Amino acid sequence: MTNSDIVAKFFELQYAGDFDTAFGSYADPDRFSWIVGSANNPELTTSIPWAGRELRGKDGYIELTGLLFGEFDVIEFTPAHFTDGGDRVIVEGHFKFQHKATGKIADSDWVGRFDMEDGKIIGGQFFENTHAVAAARIAD
Repeated sequence: MTNSDIVAKFFELQYAGDFDTAFGSYADPDRFSWIVGSANNPELTTSIPWAGRELRGKDGYIELTGLLFGEFDVIEFTPAHFTDGGDRVIVEGHFKFQHKATGKIADSDWVGRFDMEDGKIIGGQFFENTHAVAAARIAD
């Protein structure tokens, strides 16, 4: 499998709800590090609890997926273009999520950076319209 194939399979399993297989088969639990938005950004973390900070290891992945999918239902998640740079895969796509409590829609283009080593995801960063995600969390 190419690194792009690994990332595509990771997404496929994750968005099918098979988090254990996604992480266990395609991520390195000892080195995994993930950031949504920008790191060291407490203001962002206040608006979106899984964003603005570094999430590490399997515990960080479980926290991220638990928070995200605990609040949002996936209407659409489309990884549209993969660029394989060897030790780094860049994915461009689009998502549409509906907040479970507010009913509001977060609609965003996104870019994900996946850092790769020895056929495993060791980390990365996800860039999205954080304003749309934060706004969908706020009840009218």
